[in-house]
Amino acid sequence: MTTAAEKNEQALISLFGNAELASKISSTRIAIVIPAIPLLPSGKLLTTVLSDTLGRLWPNIDFHGCDVEEFINVAVDAAESGGPPTNGISVNWAPPYDCVVSIGENLPTEVGYVIQVGANDWEARLGPEAHTGQSQNPVGPAFAAALAASQLFHFVFSTELRETNSALIESCQINLLEIFDLNNVSVTPLDLEETHIFGTGAVSHGLLWLLENWPEEVKGIANLVDQDNYGESNGQRYAFMRLSNQHKSKVEVLRERLTTAHPSLSVFPHPVDLNSYCDKRGYDLGLNRLITGLDSAEARRHAAVKLPESAINMCTEG
Repeated sequence: MTTAAEKNEQALISLFGNAELASKISSTRIAIVIPAIPLLPSGKLLTTVLSDTLGRLWPNIDFHGCDVEEFINVAVDAAESGGPPTNGISVNWAPPYDCVVSIGENLPTEVGYVIQVGANDWEARLGPEAHTGQSQNPVGPAFAAALAASQLFHFVFSTELRETNSALIESCQINLLEIFDLNNVSVTPLDLEETHIFGTGAVSHGLLWLLENWPEEVKGIANLVDQDNYGESNGQRYAFMRLSNQHKSKVEVLRERLTTAHPSLSVFPHPVDLNSYCDKRGYDLGLNRLITGLDSAEARRHAAVKLPESAINMCTEG
C-alpha cells in the first residue's frame, strides 16, 4: 500500500519531473514562531490550521514561543496520519532556517526567509502589518494559514516554479467578504435546514473543519454521503485526519466530529455512493440544499440531475 508520504513524493516528481527535487522536502528546515504571550483567538485558529497543513508535508519543523506544545501535537498527529517520521517536529530554536513562519510578529531577516502571517474575522494578511485579533471566526485564519503554506512551498521551490510566472506574495491584505462580493454576512448561528454533502474528500474536509469550529450554534440536518473509508494514502490531503481514522468510514468519523462540536446539529452518515443513496431515498423526495465535494465532473453532473433546490459545487483540478 502506498503511504501518503510516498504520494507526496510522487506528486513532486510528477510536478517537476525530477526525483532529486523530492529530497528538498526532507532537507528543508522550517520554524513556526509564536509570540511570547498567549495567542489571541484568531492567532490560535491560524496556528492550528498551519500546524496541521505543514505537518502533512514537511518533516522538519521547529516550534518556538508560548504554549507551543498543543500545536506540536497537531503537527505530529497530521504527520502520523501520512506515515513519515515525526522526530523532526519539536520545540526548538536554532536559526538560521530555510523558512520561518511568524504568527503576527516581526522577526529579523537573519533568522531565515520570514513569512509573517496574521488574520482576524474575515481578513487574512501577509507582511509586516500582519497581526491577529480577538475574533473566533475560523474563516480568515484558515485562509491565512493556507496562504502562508503556499508561500512557503513557493519559496522552497521558487527555481522550479519560475516558468509558471507566479510570484511570491511579500505583503497583502485580503478581505474574503469583498473578494466574493458578500454582503450582510456575519458570525451568527447557522441553520443548515436539510443539507446534503456528496463526497467527503479533501475539499469537504476543509469546509467541514470550518463548520466544526464555527463559534456559534449550528443546527439543522446534514446528510454526509460517501462510500469510502480512510486509507494509508489519505493523510497528505485530508485536513485533521488522524492515524486512528485509517480504515474507518469517512462519514462516520466526520459525523462524530460535527456532533461533538454542535450537539444541536443532526448528522446522518450514509456510506454509499450518491446514486445508490438517491435511489434508496426516492427521487420524489427533493434534495433541498446540495454541496458536492466531488472532483469528477461526471459525478457532479449526476448530482445536478437530481434537481436540488440549490447546489454548491466544490472541486480541485490541475
